[in-house]
Formats: sequence, C-alpha cells, structure tokens
Amino acid sequence: MSILAHSFIVFIFLFTNTKSDRVSLAGSDWLIKNGADLQAVGTVPGTIHTILFSAKLIDEPYWRFHDTDLRYLVNQSWTFTKSFSLQSQFLDSTQFILHFDQIDTVSNITLNNCNLGQTNSMFFAYEFNVPRSCLQTENILHIELTSPVIYTRQQSITYNTSYIPRNCDDSNSTGLCFIDFLRKEPCSFGWDWVTCSFLRYTLSY
Repeated sequence: MSILAHSFIVFIFLFTNTKSDRVSLAGSDWLIKNGADLQAVGTVPGTIHTILFSAKLIDEPYWRFHDTDLRYLVNQSWTFTKSFSLQSQFLDSTQFILHFDQIDTVSNITLNNCNLGQTNSMFFAYEFNVPRSCLQTENILHIELTSPVIYTRQQSITYNTSYIPRNCDDSNSTGLCFIDFLRKEPCSFGWDWVTCSFLRYTLSY
C-alpha cells in the first residue's frame, strides 16, 4: 500500500485575449519551499517529490517503503515560486489570462502581490483573469499549496464537529483519513496493491 498525497502543477501559461501570444511558465527554474528546512529548484511540470528527488534531497519515493518514510512531506504546505519576464509587445494587450491545465490541489495564487484566486480540485483546468496593473516586465508568481492532509482534517471539523472517520491512528490503516472532503485522486490517500501514479505531472499553475 502506498500513500503519496503529493502536490503538483501541470502545464501553466499566460496568454492574451487573442490567445495568439502565449508565454509558457514551464521550466527548470521553479523554487519550492516548505516554510521550514527544505527548498529546491526544479522542473515544472513536476511534483514536490520529483523536484526533491532530482535535487538529491530525498530517496526514490517508489522504492520499497520510501513512500511511507516520506509521508511527512505531505503533512506540510509548500510554495512554488517562478520569476519570469514579459516583453513590451505582450504587455500592450488588453486582457491577460493565467491558465493551469491541472493543479493538485488546494492552492492560493499570487502574481506580483496581486491575489488571483484559489483552487480546490485537481480535476479541473483553471483560468484566472490577470489585471494589467498586476503585470510588469519582471514578474514573480507564487503558488501556495496547502497540505491535503491538513486541509481535509480542517474541512471535516468545519462540516460537522461530530463527524467520526475510521480509526486514523490504527497502524494497520490502509490510508489517510477524510478523503471524502477533497476533490483529489483517491490513490493519493492510499491504495491496497500499487503505488499511486503522478498522472500528468507538469506544472502549470
């Protein structure tokens, strides 16, 4: 049984109202941080696991029981940061949209200190209108990804303080609790026979 309730981003780009001018934000220069002691620069599309593994900060997550050993990673929230430049011709447009093919899962998205919006499902593509005042020649995009473990626990309390899940403290438990409170692939919370896949692990905040 494996649990890799990872966070990832798939195919992210910024385009104008005509969609003819498109700036891909994929690349190998994304910075991820957990707000504590871990940070690394890596590639999006990607996940916290693929980036940390490429930076040699963790072991291969799919080898033997490493998925369990690395479970602490998903009990933490992570921030993905990307710096990028825009040409004056692109900035001359009148409408701008930030597009994510897929993002896993609960996040808050900020561009140059402008809050663009939130996500809460990994099954949808997301698009956010970007005001011209939020764009500059040099830009910084922040994606704050909330731990799915923390989020689902909080949601269960908000929904009903008397909600009683199965025994989360049972060492024989086959997965993490509160899966019903998050629109996320079920295998991220545990599977009885195979490791969960990374699906399309491209980063497109």
